Amino acid sequence: MPQHSVRGPLGRTFNRILKKADNASDSASMAFDRNQLKDYLDKNLQLAEGEWFRGKKLDGVADALMGKLDKAGDGKVSWDEFQSFRSDVLATLGAAAGANDQEVQAAAGSRFNSMDKNRDGELGMGEIQSKTRQELPRDTDHKDLIAQLGARISLDAVDQDDRQKDVANRRLSRTEWVQAAKELAGG
Repeated sequence: MPQHSVRGPLGRTFNRILKKADNASDSASMAFDRNQLKDYLDKNLQLAEGEWFRGKKLDGVADALMGKLDKAGDGKVSWDEFQSFRSDVLATLGAAAGANDQEVQAAAGSRFNSMDKNRDGELGMGEIQSKTRQELPRDTDHKDLIAQLGARISLDAVDQDDRQKDVANRRLSRTEWVQAAKELAGG
């Protein structure tokens, strides 16, 4: 069975869903189920915290993500299946697979600058959530919840230095943002 390294932004997220150390490896036999994903959304991301019908929202998001990621239909999401999320994350960061380091750095830097509305050199929950919501198709259902999910996952996956803080209170530097894009674009 092939060995996979679960490092980088996607690997960190995958490991957190599994509740494994962030530097775990040999993920070929590892997979998470809906309950582990819902637990991650609830405890790690604090999705929809303080909102009405929070339990229903967590259930709906967990079901929707499992439907998108569980390609084998076995109720589990393997590392290989989870990596299908890579292009979505790259697009959020402003980069594209196959681009060279300079192209990734320029694209991710430009994306960061477009999101940094207050020009403080950092991105917070509000800036990421606002930009994500703005870019969703007009007819998207549950835009606010989807934008919140995108912002929270971005903050959790990319952040390297504020892990002790709640996701909503973390900030991402331009360096963290660009580094994450480089890691993802490189495979």
